[in-house]
Amino acid sequence: MKEENQKLFSEFPVPTYEQWNEEAVKLLKGAPFEKKMLTKTPEGITLKPIYCKEDVDFDVGLPGFDGYIRGTNAEGYRKTPWKISQEIFEEVPSEFNKILLDALNKGQNSVEIVLCEASANSKDADKADEKSLCTGGLAVSTAKDFADALNGVEVECVEVNIHTSQAGADAAALLYASKPGKKFSGGIYFDPISDLAKSGKISRSLKCAFDEMFALASYNSKNMPSFGAIGVDMMPYSSAGASAVQELGIAMATGVKYLREMLSRGMDIDEVAPLVRFRFSLGSNFFMEIAKLRAARALWSKVVSEFGGNAESQKLRANVRTSIYNKTVFDPYVNMLRTTTEAFSGVIGGCDGMTVGAFDEIVRRPDDFSRRIARNQQIILQEECNLTDVIDPAGGSYYVEILTREVAEASWKFFSKIEELGGIEKALEAGFVQDEIASVCSGRKKLIDGRRSSIVGTNNYANMTEKPLEVPSRDCGALAKKLAGLAESSRKDVEICSEGKSGAELMEVLVKAASCGASIEALGNAVCSCKGETSVKPLNIHRAVEHFEALRKASMDFKAKTGSGPKVFLATMGPLVQFKVRADFIRGFFEVGAFDVIYPNGFETAEDAAKAFKESGAKYAVICSTDATYPELVPAVTKAIKAVSPEATVLLAGIPAPECEASYKEAGLDGSISIKSNNYETLKSMMAALGVLK
Repeated sequence: MKEENQKLFSEFPVPTYEQWNEEAVKLLKGAPFEKKMLTKTPEGITLKPIYCKEDVDFDVGLPGFDGYIRGTNAEGYRKTPWKISQEIFEEVPSEFNKILLDALNKGQNSVEIVLCEASANSKDADKADEKSLCTGGLAVSTAKDFADALNGVEVECVEVNIHTSQAGADAAALLYASKPGKKFSGGIYFDPISDLAKSGKISRSLKCAFDEMFALASYNSKNMPSFGAIGVDMMPYSSAGASAVQELGIAMATGVKYLREMLSRGMDIDEVAPLVRFRFSLGSNFFMEIAKLRAARALWSKVVSEFGGNAESQKLRANVRTSIYNKTVFDPYVNMLRTTTEAFSGVIGGCDGMTVGAFDEIVRRPDDFSRRIARNQQIILQEECNLTDVIDPAGGSYYVEILTREVAEASWKFFSKIEELGGIEKALEAGFVQDEIASVCSGRKKLIDGRRSSIVGTNNYANMTEKPLEVPSRDCGALAKKLAGLAESSRKDVEICSEGKSGAELMEVLVKAASCGASIEALGNAVCSCKGETSVKPLNIHRAVEHFEALRKASMDFKAKTGSGPKVFLATMGPLVQFKVRADFIRGFFEVGAFDVIYPNGFETAEDAAKAFKESGAKYAVICSTDATYPELVPAVTKAIKAVSPEATVLLAGIPAPECEASYKEAGLDGSISIKSNNYETLKSMMAALGVLK
């Protein structure tokens, strides 16, 4: 049987790359190979159409070895599957607990706590403004709030991750006091640098923040080594449009800064490195996200090795979260599909834990249905797709291995640029990081605006029959009053003797005070009494298609006010086969702006088209037919429409032939719309002229 197979295969010789290239060039019929077949990514990496064994001129290594590109564990997920986590958008601890226990009973095995704005900035609920409490994050003023939120949760079996802003050691002290004697795993994602970049300011010096980080890190190293104390959160940068290369470069620069600060305060690299917790974003570029996570492990291993860390310390601890940057308000159910591919890339890339955002999270507080779907996406990947049975399934792929190396090399170069400026702090102060991200984001926007990058349901394939998701009203005043009452009833006036104390000793004081009823605000004041503010230019955090959504919302409001949306008339000339391709393109072009597209069955004469246009009440007409018929049709149709409606704007679907431009212009044609048109700017200009945009 083996000999037969060998004979069969020998009859089909494997073509060389040169042979494939030659045939590809023939099929391009003179079009440049480099322009048609090579793809430039936002990361500055050029993708080839095909990769071969000869391209991988390096040893790809094995899982658990060689810089951990293929995973930090030789057994992959077979021994320890990734943790399934989920954010809970609930401020009241007891309500948070109900949702959490239900989720834990239905497959979640890690607790993800995002603190509300007030708590994240060390403000007691009764002393915070209403808006900062009503943000969809857990409100904790005292240890009792954490105790209520985690009631019935075996924290020594379930990982706990807490996302905060300026509250680090104080939030941790409340957590530890809520479960005395328990050993936590997971970590506090205390990342003052990312917080500074996100908001543009923090109400203290970074030195003070690093002192707090030292208190938490040194305490955890001795008492809770499996619970992280240092966060490197890339979500703010991702949400500003950063590329994978920028995300990794910034992550390494931030991690290096924290290592240096902790080492300068007396900690050892093998104490500090295991306490660092990374959080990366997962975007839509499937293979790029896989390569990013693989490259991250190699880069961090190199960084920690340079500091003298041992093999165990060189292992990256990384949780991932599906992106917010690419999510859409319109056609929101498509977000489920986006998070599915993002989650899949996170698994293939080798994350340690994952949070899949609910499809409706940018519109409203996720409900039971959307939370269940998000949770089950991960459960299906584990239990139905059996992805835990294969170790590094992408390993050895020519494309993935090469892309991983290219991402790692480009990321290291970006990290080196940041270091040359004096590190991440100086780079943010100089605006370098913000400007570099803005530049990449501008390039992304250009592709989206021209529909060369498709965001399904928003800048392409708009669903004109969809009904917006219902957004339940919330009484933030009543919520704030309830949370204030909880704070007042549980807070105790405790003397906190923190003066002159630092490191683990300071943390011990905080935990003791928290156990006696001290509030997060009192603990925060004990940690840092410095007054002042550190500021930089903030990141421009936004979603990729907010501007398209604004156009569509304006059209919807206009329709609600006037009875009809902005109109565009398609002068479809000839039989269906003659105009359909271009008419369909033009309809899609305008529907993303919620235009009422008038799409007739086709006209035999220019006069018929002009009459129908007049009756439609539209001010814009687009002639749709073929290049072969345009020389005769365009002048006639344009003149006919202008004759009945002198104020009309007449456009052509497609790019006019150069030899015809003069005659078209003479006939009164106002312009054209084609695949090269800027969709967003065209719609914006028309809507402004129609009075839809103020």
